[in-house]
Amino acid sequence: MESTEHRSCAYGLRHQTRCLSAIKSNDGKSRFIIGTQELLKPNEIHLLTFDEDMFEITPTIFSHPHEIWDISASKDDPDLFFTCYRQVIDGKRTQSTASLWRMKQEQKDPEEIDVERPHHHQHRGELEHVLSLDVGDGSVKKVIWQDSTEVISVEDWRICIWDIDIKQGTAKLTGSIDTPDKNFKFTSAVLNPHAQEVVAVYGRSIQGWNLGSLKPTFTIKDSQPALILCIDYNPNRPFQIATGGDDCKVRIWDVRDPSMGPIMTIQDHTHWVWSVAYNKFHDQLVLTSSSDCQVNLQSIVSISTGADYKFGDASDTEQDASEGSEPVETMPLDVPTDGLVQAFDQHEDSVYQVAWSSVDPWLFLSLSHDGRAVMNQVPSEEKFKIIMN
Repeated sequence: MESTEHRSCAYGLRHQTRCLSAIKSNDGKSRFIIGTQELLKPNEIHLLTFDEDMFEITPTIFSHPHEIWDISASKDDPDLFFTCYRQVIDGKRTQSTASLWRMKQEQKDPEEIDVERPHHHQHRGELEHVLSLDVGDGSVKKVIWQDSTEVISVEDWRICIWDIDIKQGTAKLTGSIDTPDKNFKFTSAVLNPHAQEVVAVYGRSIQGWNLGSLKPTFTIKDSQPALILCIDYNPNRPFQIATGGDDCKVRIWDVRDPSMGPIMTIQDHTHWVWSVAYNKFHDQLVLTSSSDCQVNLQSIVSISTGADYKFGDASDTEQDASEGSEPVETMPLDVPTDGLVQAFDQHEDSVYQVAWSSVDPWLFLSLSHDGRAVMNQVPSEEKFKIIMN
């Protein structure tokens, strides 16, 4: 079989797009969902299934009402996801809504499948509306899954905690957090995977809140001269977050001592940074995407859980020398280092989102505004450095 090294797999949607999410997998295959963003055209959900053996993408397409601004797949059920979308009311004003959907895929007749190319076809499916969050007149930007019974919505001026009952199709508001600065709306937020905490960005500031007491846990006020556009939390190292903004920079923070400033600043983009994503398996790998049409794979190994690499045991060398034998020289290992691993320039428009596969630690998908989705892999050189160390 032909080697897949340095290969990528592209998929075009013929729609403008802004958001994607990785899907939980029950069969070991990498899946992602993408929402389209067309104001005056019918919108769609595209479920992409990547077949590593065939090295191709099989889509399943669902009709969706209204333009989609964000999409968030369930952590537990691969068929459930939230969308945040806008709809025009009475032809005069727009209303923002967050709804939970269930994918119902059509079963294809075996006789209709091309035996020679069984993966080379397009499926259709239907969406079942499960429930909606009553966000009132607010503009909801994002929904974050805490578990199968609780979600968090991020609106312009508040963050809301909801108890949801999927079987009954109901959602109950249990708490809310107002933006600390009335001059700035919430831009984005992320759930702390290590504690009951939500961390949000607004303007140039970052703040965390305990989800039990709804009281602040930390604040990084005016952390940078530019607006913050995206945030992610290190899944393996507590207290570490990454942010990207409209000054082209990515900053890594240790929230235990925010007064020290960022512990690392990365500037390999030339325009606004729209997305930042830690690798869930190897937190030394970080993906970023930007309006410069580029996707960057960064290594931050020096501040990750993979920072302690062994280059040989010095005590053994000292023991050999004391016994009169010549010390054995240890060959330095080819270890990962901080810096840009690879820049991927396969897009021709702003890349709004990147996401790692939920099952394959070396696979990721990027999405640009012109509807181009590209599946890529971590270069084998970097992969082997990580595996061997």
